[in-house]
Amino acid sequence: MDKLKAIQYFLSAAQSGSLSAAARQQGVTLQAVAKLVNALEAELGATLFQRGSRGLQLTADGAQYAEACAPLLAQLQAADDGLRQARQRPQGTLVVGGTPFLLQHCIVPALPAFHASYPDLTLDLRTVLHLEELAAKDCDLLLLHGWFEAGAWVRRELPVMAQVTAATPDYWKRQGFPRHPRDLADHNCLSYRNPYGKLLDLWRYRQTGPQGDVVEEVVVRGWLNSNHRDNLLALALDHGGVMRIAPATVQADLASGRLVPALLDWEMMDPPPLALYFRPELRRTLRLRVFADFAAALCTELSQMTDAKGQASIDGRPAWHQGNSRRASSWLSHR
Repeated sequence: MDKLKAIQYFLSAAQSGSLSAAARQQGVTLQAVAKLVNALEAELGATLFQRGSRGLQLTADGAQYAEACAPLLAQLQAADDGLRQARQRPQGTLVVGGTPFLLQHCIVPALPAFHASYPDLTLDLRTVLHLEELAAKDCDLLLLHGWFEAGAWVRRELPVMAQVTAATPDYWKRQGFPRHPRDLADHNCLSYRNPYGKLLDLWRYRQTGPQGDVVEEVVVRGWLNSNHRDNLLALALDHGGVMRIAPATVQADLASGRLVPALLDWEMMDPPPLALYFRPELRRTLRLRVFADFAAALCTELSQMTDAKGQASIDGRPAWHQGNSRRASSWLSHR
């Protein structure tokens, strides 16, 4: 006998005064209700209802049993409702790691709207550059740029954020506006050092013309390199150099004219792929799902906010990415 269901049927019959009414309320047959109520009486060794032409009447034992069971059943229902509500409204803390540039310039500005939709969810943001670092192990979800082996993480690929070559109007006025990628050899180009220590000093461009694709590879030089893009951006905005950057991360600076893109008739090649990584045991957790969907939708929207072209694949790593050399440009001498 399913005792919990028997008690539910019993209380429903007691409140409605009819086994048939209880069956309608519970969405089952009259026979099912009668069978479990009779089994409950047999187990208790007591008559719970007085059955007669005027319907059901609780006996003294039945009234006592109903009074004792009703609060317990209400408490159980409240526990069920609380769990359902928690599943419908994400709660708790979600530890999110990510590339600092993405977190600061893309995710954080959109968080007030996210919080308004999910006020019971607390976010703990951590700076993480790659999957192998110690800080990644404490995260539930990661948003990363770059070519990484997922390993034990589940990977959800996102649209690539194309990149452009940009500097301030004052810088272009002083140093000359480039008309061809080769012109960048005479500029102070600010190069990023990736999480594995490789300086990305090889900027590759592609242009499609009547005779097919033309690829230009420029080894750039500059007096500032950094593994943090904000350092490069700060100097670029102070008229100090040329930066390779995703327009989605500097929307306000491009819209205001503080940064002006160049070489827009050329596609910047090898933009790093963008992906979400999360732990497989959490993939069904509501708080992770709602944030993953939010981040994916946001990055998709941002990737569509520019005319710049770009293609990337997690597995399609550029040749310069391979090997242990400290500079991407070292690949040129080994091909």
